[in-house]
Amino acid sequence: MKTAVAILLALLFGSQTILYAQGPRSQTIFNPNNISTFFVTSGIFNINDSLNNTPGFQWPAGSNRYAIFSSGLNIAAYVNGALRMAAASYHGEYTPGYILNYVPVWNSDFKIYKVTRGDGPSNPDWANWYKMIPYGAPYFDVNNNGTFEQGIDTPGVHKAKQTIFLCMTDGFTSTHTQSEGFSGGTAPLNAEIHMTAWGYNNSIYSDLQFIKYDIINKGSYNWDSTYMGIFCDPDLGSAVDDYIGCDTSRQLAYTYNKTNMDGNGNPPSYGANPPAVGIILLKGCRNEFVNPPVNLRMTTFHQLFCWGCSAPVCELTPIYPFESHRMLKGYKRDGSNFMNPLTVPPTPTKFTYTGDPETASGWTEAKGSVLNCGGDTGTVISVNPSAEPRFLMGSGADNFKILPGDTQKLVICQLIARGNSNLNSVTKLKQLSDVAWNLYNSGFVIKISSLTTEVPGIYSLSQNYPNPFNPVSKIKFSVPRNNIVCLKVFNMLGKEVAALVNERLQPGVYEAEFDGSSLPSGVYFYRLTSGDFSETKKMVLLK
Repeated sequence: MKTAVAILLALLFGSQTILYAQGPRSQTIFNPNNISTFFVTSGIFNINDSLNNTPGFQWPAGSNRYAIFSSGLNIAAYVNGALRMAAASYHGEYTPGYILNYVPVWNSDFKIYKVTRGDGPSNPDWANWYKMIPYGAPYFDVNNNGTFEQGIDTPGVHKAKQTIFLCMTDGFTSTHTQSEGFSGGTAPLNAEIHMTAWGYNNSIYSDLQFIKYDIINKGSYNWDSTYMGIFCDPDLGSAVDDYIGCDTSRQLAYTYNKTNMDGNGNPPSYGANPPAVGIILLKGCRNEFVNPPVNLRMTTFHQLFCWGCSAPVCELTPIYPFESHRMLKGYKRDGSNFMNPLTVPPTPTKFTYTGDPETASGWTEAKGSVLNCGGDTGTVISVNPSAEPRFLMGSGADNFKILPGDTQKLVICQLIARGNSNLNSVTKLKQLSDVAWNLYNSGFVIKISSLTTEVPGIYSLSQNYPNPFNPVSKIKFSVPRNNIVCLKVFNMLGKEVAALVNERLQPGVYEAEFDGSSLPSGVYFYRLTSGDFSETKKMVLLK
């Protein structure tokens, strides 16, 4: 039957070869800004898959200091009464390709594509980007006609420094193994995933990377009781002295150092005032099978195994798929609840360590945990030891189903920030997450707008308004001729803190928006340069 289908497709699509063997495993470096990391065709990222036991999320890029060892998207659901998974933690059960008539298909067109702003036909991925347009590869529609036109439209996310795209599937049975890391080894879900990752090199966004998943049920049955989750094994410099936490209002999961000294300061450790690293769930799935429909947010966050901690056996890495499904639902692998030790008696929760590390308010790892298995009672410890934790942030519901042909979308952002202490780094990370949320809520519009196409006679730079401002202000400027234009913001020490514009603009009057959410109060300077023109003005951020 497969051979007959292949012959038919060959007749329909000419010389294109259709293969039913799985695609080759490969990886690419993703380095659009201060973060340099890896994406692998098996669905994992933040790991250097070409070297054993090697982390991939490097920050700052080129420093040989690493903050995350591995990450991946996991899906678990019941299909016709049987539990199925697409797992990704350390190895990954995905492969390049797509699903056609419930059958996984691969040919050499399916791989990781990477384009960098300024690329052209000399980059084969840029030249062949059109092959992935039917599968959701993003592009900037220059003439706004709704159709990708080679040589006119620009591959990749608009204004991003770098974009990668991968169409992958868990449909090949041979990729499923119980030793994947987060269990696995079930029959395939027949999921087709269109993954886009992108990042900006504007200073304000240079410690952010965004990932979007379009998740399609290409099987013939519903996915019932569907749960999805991002697995993360953070190794923040020296990996054995970390804590984890979450901010439910920001949908943020994070890792930070227990003390203010990470290792000895030599790579891969960060030394004094180590950073905090995290992942935001910007968009969860949408449950259409409740009235009214619900946008699923982060529905669980908890620890998932750790080296060196005092966690009980039921918090260790799941062995069987039903344990993975339980953990995605917010339980320990034996079905026990995670317990909040700050209440008397301790109470069940699906969100652990929700307090604020810097202000010491609420529940943090510094205030301990409950070591319970087989029920809700167990030993309460007052302070967690530093360790090497993993975490899982989940999104799903028992009544959440995905019908055949339906598409769900997930959008996440991974980010890192460094403050004046290990705890202040968490505060800085939360402030940076607000920047990410503002960009997401704007539709990923880098906020420069054209006010008029009339050609001004001279360059001009207006005073920002409002001024003082908190935290957003607008800056108007005029460009009399087609030229490269830079509009940058500097602090009192002359350090660049944001690049609002750095591109060729047509003559006109423009307005850029500056978001100072992640910056402290103070005096800042913004400078417009283009050709021989340069002008600087002062503004005040007052929080």
